[in-house]
Formats: sequence, structure tokens, C-alpha cells
Amino acid sequence: MRINRTFSIPIELVHELKKKHNQSETVTRALRKYLDEDAVDVRDIPTKQLLVAVRTRYDQFDTEYQLLTTVISLLS
Repeated sequence: MRINRTFSIPIELVHELKKKHNQSETVTRALRKYLDEDAVDVRDIPTKQLLVAVRTRYDQFDTEYQLLTTVISLLS
């Protein structure tokens, strides 16, 4: 079930929101993301940590693994 609500938001956000196809769904997703305390924004994770996590997807003999190892060593 859905319910209509009225909120005051900055005019700049109104203009950005008008560009979206489904405004209600956009606002719903944003609110869910904001209210989910366990959610992690990938932009908050250090680059080296992300690369190490991606590297675990590959076998140590794969080209991708070797490339990521090289890049990670350059970040150290």
C-alpha cells in the first residue's frame, strides 16, 4: 500500500527530481537507502580494500589476479 505525503525539499532537488522518469520510485529508493543503517556506500571503501576484495574472485594464476596484485602493490 502507498500513501501520499508532502515534504519540503530544496528547489534544486525538485529540478533534479523532475528529470527522473519515476519520481516516486526514486524518492522511495533514496529513503530506503538512507534509513538502512547496515548499508555501505562503496564510495566510502578505500580503493585498495576494494581491489583486494575483487582480487579474491580470481585464481592466483589468472591474468586478472596478477594485474590486480600489481595495481595493489603500487597503491602501497
